[in-house]
Amino acid sequence: MKIAVIRQKYVNYGGAEQFVSEYITHLANAGHDIHIFANQWSSSDHPNIKVHPVRAIKLNSFLRTLSFASFAARAVRADSFDIVQSHERTWFQDVYRAGDGCHREWLERRADYLPSAKRLSFRFNLFHQLVLKLEKAIFENGQCKKIIAISEMVKRDILKHYELPEDRIEVVYNGVRLDRFHPDNKSRYRSEVRKRLGISDDEVMVLFVGSGFERKGLEYLIKSVQYLKRKNWRLVLVGKGKWERYLSFASDENRKKIIYLDPIDEIETLYASADLFALPSIYEPFGNANLEALASGLPIITSRNCGAAEIITPKKDGIVLAEPSDAKAIAEAIDYLMDPEVREPMSQSARALAEQFSQERNAEAMLKIYEKLT
Repeated sequence: MKIAVIRQKYVNYGGAEQFVSEYITHLANAGHDIHIFANQWSSSDHPNIKVHPVRAIKLNSFLRTLSFASFAARAVRADSFDIVQSHERTWFQDVYRAGDGCHREWLERRADYLPSAKRLSFRFNLFHQLVLKLEKAIFENGQCKKIIAISEMVKRDILKHYELPEDRIEVVYNGVRLDRFHPDNKSRYRSEVRKRLGISDDEVMVLFVGSGFERKGLEYLIKSVQYLKRKNWRLVLVGKGKWERYLSFASDENRKKIIYLDPIDEIETLYASADLFALPSIYEPFGNANLEALASGLPIITSRNCGAAEIITPKKDGIVLAEPSDAKAIAEAIDYLMDPEVREPMSQSARALAEQFSQERNAEAMLKIYEKLT
């Protein structure tokens, strides 16, 4: 099958980007002819993967989104494909994977955490207006044959805001590389990485992985440490963003116990070094980092606003927060999981849960959708 995949960034870092990269490689290994249309990419030596550069005007987010959507549509129309799948909101695709969720819903939820003056500014923001226009066209004009929601939450959000037949939306959960993210990594990497980070064996390492700090609730996670009853914690943050702004939410004393890092290719080594994972998102369509953590044997703390919450059994493989901005509730969850007698059986359940979400299962589900459309 000749498949076009549209993604602005086809790179090795970032949960969504990594998922796309590994998913595409899986399809290519199965013998499919994969064509990537991207503005930023990591090179691939795979004989079945060809990258097509797509221009984008990067003066601001509005022009970047508009130009990429236009140039990508023009590029894929210049060739013939069995399936055009987009991971971005563009003007042309057979299948749209709503990996970023529903933008209208994100704006609504974000508004709950902002002052009224800033909420009003959304109505006049050209970038948001453009994304909403692209989103409406994809969901309502009928040209896009199938919408892939990566959680039931995303499906509900789309149906809440847009008029389209429910059967045009199919839920396909993310997949994770179960060999790469595995509890056995602890014996390989834990001691070395913790020594490099200056984290002792008796300290509990809480890990956060993700960029887009506002959406992922980093402010509330950092604020939560002031309420922790146990003191043998270390918080490791991995992502790209305005670190100084977010670290200002911690006291000088607590900042000494927080380590912040840029994204790394070998992210599995950090999961192997951690004891638990926290991602208290304001809005998270699924959160592939949650799956990576579970596969690595880490119990997770997430919020009800995250698609991954719907697969979690509370206090079995993770904890689901009712309100992501409740710093005291985050602290209570961390304190609960700092007890090794609680954490260790949850670690085993976390891995068992992740094994239901292999990359193979995800790819098979997507190929079945492609075959029905061709």
